[in-house]
Amino acid sequence: MVSRLALLSLLFAACGPDPCPDGSMLDGDAGLVVTADEHGTGWGHAECLGCHAAVTLHRTGCTDVDLEAVQAWVEAEGQTACTTCHGENGVVDP
Repeated sequence: MVSRLALLSLLFAACGPDPCPDGSMLDGDAGLVVTADEHGTGWGHAECLGCHAAVTLHRTGCTDVDLEAVQAWVEAEGQTACTTCHGENGVVDP
């Protein structure tokens, strides 16, 4: 007879790796919109792609968003695509 622990291990292994091992942005206070508390030293900087390499963004996700479409959008629009989902990052236009 298979133990309950062995059965649970098999069930979890079948699910595959956790797509969000470091947590999900959706769990934050403002969802996908970044806040000063969450973004630390990046808060208030307008050049998102100066720290976040576009080639590594949106490769895995915690939502059912079409990641290939988001990647193509970011490639076409550059960082202007970022603020649509992630907010203005504390940048205030003069």
